[in-house]
Amino acid sequence: MRFPIFIELEGRKVVAAGAGKIGTRRIRMLEEFGADVQVIAPEISDEVRRLWEAGRVSCALRPIEKEDISRAFLVVAAADSREVNRQVAAWCREAGVPVNVADRKEECDFYFPGIAKEGCLTAGVCASGKDHRMAKEAAEAIRRLFKEEFGGKIEDKDRGV
Repeated sequence: MRFPIFIELEGRKVVAAGAGKIGTRRIRMLEEFGADVQVIAPEISDEVRRLWEAGRVSCALRPIEKEDISRAFLVVAAADSREVNRQVAAWCREAGVPVNVADRKEECDFYFPGIAKEGCLTAGVCASGKDHRMAKEAAEAIRRLFKEEFGGKIEDKDRGV
């Protein structure tokens, strides 16, 4: 059972190993919440490239190395390779850095929730890695509720989102 926690990411180094479909979603979310996202991958998606060109993330177009996780606050292992994700998780465990492993929930120290955000209200929905569709639908329902009940009434003065 996972404990839900909201944690400050503003300016903290988060390493993303991989920038495919899942990695891109996680990179986007981390960047939106103010993390200093460092993407390390031989290839990146068009969306991550746009974020990089806009100066919103940094990228190293190469395979990840053990040294890349030094001083990371969090790591996302979202490579399109089981072996790379397994190795990144092992390095993180050795270094004591929390890791989310995109292709193996049992190797994750934390999960990415479905996010519902309206002004300063933020809700995260998780189905303990068992039913992503249910978590997605619940987050969408909460988004609708936030808009219906609080839309336009709430401002987020800190980030303007």
